[in-house]
Amino acid sequence: MKLLLSLTVAGLAVAAPASAADLLGTSPPLNVPGSQGTAMFEVGSNWYLRGDLGISFDRAPSVSFSNIALPPLGVVGAPFATGANWTTTNFTGGAGFGYRWNEWLRFDATWDYSAGPGGSRQATVVCPYGLTGVSSAAGVPLGYLYDTTNTCNGSASVHQYNNTFLGNAYIDLGTYYGFTPYVGGGLGLNMNVLSASANFNETANGQTYVADLTSTGFPSVWVNSQGQALTPQPNIAFAPQYWNRSIRSTTYTMAWALAAGIGFKLNPSATLDLGYRYLNTGAVNTLINPQTGLAIHQNNTSQQFLAGIRYYLQ
Repeated sequence: MKLLLSLTVAGLAVAAPASAADLLGTSPPLNVPGSQGTAMFEVGSNWYLRGDLGISFDRAPSVSFSNIALPPLGVVGAPFATGANWTTTNFTGGAGFGYRWNEWLRFDATWDYSAGPGGSRQATVVCPYGLTGVSSAAGVPLGYLYDTTNTCNGSASVHQYNNTFLGNAYIDLGTYYGFTPYVGGGLGLNMNVLSASANFNETANGQTYVADLTSTGFPSVWVNSQGQALTPQPNIAFAPQYWNRSIRSTTYTMAWALAAGIGFKLNPSATLDLGYRYLNTGAVNTLINPQTGLAIHQNNTSQQFLAGIRYYLQ
């Protein structure tokens, strides 16, 4: 009897909370910290990678032989400069990464490779094949004949490429029918690698120009056939002459750019970018041959049209 009474009391104790819950309605679940679903955030969704390809219209280098003085009137020769006012079409391409700060402002860092303007230039210059002494009627040595029929075909060949590193900022100007125009600019560093060669061949026989113009017994002055000293004096030294040269040089300059274009979102991750960029990487002057003053002067300015993809990381 005592055992039965004890079991009855225990059953009522267990059933009482359940009955109370039934009377008051189902109790809400306990709000245990961490039991609710964790809010999801896109980490790094404003970061993007970019790649671009395009064409570049570059100002061609000028080539000059400034140290060879002007020959007598009517003779084709140096000094001369050529190639300064025309452009060449070249390839350019690059890659980079960036960050969209907000709907209006974004930044990126880019590396671009471009084949620089080059090509060949030719000119005819006076190049004395040897020394012929000129004396007065009385036999007095006056100098050496500057024979303008002794000419060489001079040619210069230039090849170059650029690696350009820029930090850029852009302002997006709103989206209209899916298109987002933008303007921007950049500042950075350019590495110009230039290889060039100069060759001079005698017009008379096509052979490489080599001459020993060491003065022997006559005044070291260039004169005409009447023995009159030329003014100005041709800048050809009385010494052994060998004018062919080959060089390779690397020059670092500051670079800056202005850009404008339009973006079109292909999908949530990819945006097509069509743009124009004016790129200025400074002037480069390279002396190839001190004997002739043969030099390359390059104003590195480019008008570039680019197509690329900006891929946003999700």
